[in-house]
Amino acid sequence: MKLLEKILVPVNLNNQNNSHLDTAARLAKKFNSELILIAVLPEDAKKESIKLMITRHSESSLSEIAAGLERKNIKTYTRLLYGSSFDKIMSTAENENVNLILISNNIEHTNNKYNIDVVAEKLIRKSQKPVWVVKEDGNYFPQKIVCTVDYSDASERALNNAIKIARTFKSDLHIINVLEPMDMRYSPRYKIDFENENQRIEIENEKRFNEFLKKFNFTDIDFQTQILKGMPDKEILGFIAQNKIDLLFMGATGKTFMQRILLGSVTEIIVRELPSSMVITKTENILNLKIDADISEIEKHMTNAEKLVETGFYKEAIEQYKIALQINDLHIPALNSLARLYDKIGEKESAELFYKKIDEILRRLWDRKIELEIRKSLKL
Repeated sequence: MKLLEKILVPVNLNNQNNSHLDTAARLAKKFNSELILIAVLPEDAKKESIKLMITRHSESSLSEIAAGLERKNIKTYTRLLYGSSFDKIMSTAENENVNLILISNNIEHTNNKYNIDVVAEKLIRKSQKPVWVVKEDGNYFPQKIVCTVDYSDASERALNNAIKIARTFKSDLHIINVLEPMDMRYSPRYKIDFENENQRIEIENEKRFNEFLKKFNFTDIDFQTQILKGMPDKEILGFIAQNKIDLLFMGATGKTFMQRILLGSVTEIIVRELPSSMVITKTENILNLKIDADISEIEKHMTNAEKLVETGFYKEAIEQYKIALQINDLHIPALNSLARLYDKIGEKESAELFYKKIDEILRRLWDRKIELEIRKSLKL
């Protein structure tokens, strides 16, 4: 079973700090992912007079990084390419069909006007794959996550991803919506009762916010929600600074020509400020469920189910437990896990049904001692 099969990790062979490798390693260990390390050299490096020397040095450096990851039992592949970093990252991401591009914000290459690296910004703009930019001076893995929502499909996708990452790594999750008051959007010359209009909009927005949140399963998530008022970019940046946020999730559609050029004025400002590490999702999710159809062993299905529960794929976990029961309908651990999972997600009738099945099986056991030991081990 794969949830996060391939992560593309561009590395800078001239920068010893590649701090994003820690984040990549943590993700790969958790999801049994493959890492594809890519280093891109300029076209000039292909000149005959220097190619051999540069290639040997670069291949050695890349292999050394890969060896360090492989010592952690992480499957790692390397690619040494020539040309434009952005173009090679994009083409490799598509050709390898990766789930995620995870890149460091290389401060050395950041232009004077913005805080984000040029390549990272271009990837955020144009890649349809999720892009995770690791801010070099931040925590290598997030303890506090924030996701901004505006009720769009893009922000729904972003929140789905944020929930799964927060659940998997036990991170605190903040969900914020920013309401821009009417008087900030319209000139006072308009004859509008701004106070009444703002009150009406606030009431409507709060209802919409609560309805939006009902779409998501927050089981096992330590989360908080908040509606902020003011200019969206300033409120988001202020919230991140005040709450010492490690990772920001934002959604962008990236479908129309203008959206490919500008992600949206608010997102554009946030991206260029890069107040924390950031994940931008567009048309694809970070975690995509892929289960081998030919697995027949009960324990593999049980293991799959446990991993799915941990990440929040509850319906898929139920299917895996049920497949285990198709192999052996008296498999008490599968029955018990199903009962507990149905209990967890609030489906009490289904939970009770499986608890009763366990009782029926236990009553059939002629040896009372065996029954008591089983009940004790399963805490029934």
